[in-house]
Amino acid sequence: MTQSQVGIAATNFDNNIDSYHELLDIEEGGKYKLSKEEIDKQIDERFERFYRRVYPGFTISSGTDTLAHGRSELCLTTETSQGIHFYEQGNCKLGSRNSIELRTGDKATGKDVAVTISAENGHIVIEAPNGNLVLRGNNVLIEATEADGQMTFKSKRNLKIDSPNVLVESNYLTMAATSQALLYGGSDCSIYCEGNPVETASGQDPIIASGVINKVLTMLKNARALFISGA
Repeated sequence: MTQSQVGIAATNFDNNIDSYHELLDIEEGGKYKLSKEEIDKQIDERFERFYRRVYPGFTISSGTDTLAHGRSELCLTTETSQGIHFYEQGNCKLGSRNSIELRTGDKATGKDVAVTISAENGHIVIEAPNGNLVLRGNNVLIEATEADGQMTFKSKRNLKIDSPNVLVESNYLTMAATSQALLYGGSDCSIYCEGNPVETASGQDPIIASGVINKVLTMLKNARALFISGA
């Protein structure tokens, strides 16, 4: 073990106390599990890639073992537990105590891509459990690209679409309200069916209501089945 490694090990003994005790674990009878040569060899191996340097206000370290992410590659950590960490298994953690602001594009044109967030595999999760999530831009485009993909909007109370013009295009369209439904046209209101007569019925109509209602409920059931596995 070199003199520099001994100095590093002594300086950072508190951060590796568990590993050191593991090497010096004693069996019954007061015998060490490992010989002195084996202990020196394992210490050399463990501290070969270990680095830790403490500066006023922050610490830089590498090769340390972590509880959740394995061995670290590079960690910059402040005294208030803020920083950026890289781990050998491929994880990166960026953390702050109040906010993170990313600003760019002051020299970009309207045709340039200023920020890209890309995940080659896996999911992307954007979450604000105690605040609002706002997406704002000249145009907002949300697209599901999977051949059998879907898009799901959920709200505990209200869902509002507010626009001078709204266009809904679909091969199969199902709209249902479990309590009340209102279709209102301030000037004109038209309902048209291309291939068959328009069917309307009321639950109080004993002649045709049952057939129409069963048809509508079947269509609703089939529509809901498409979204059973949705988010």
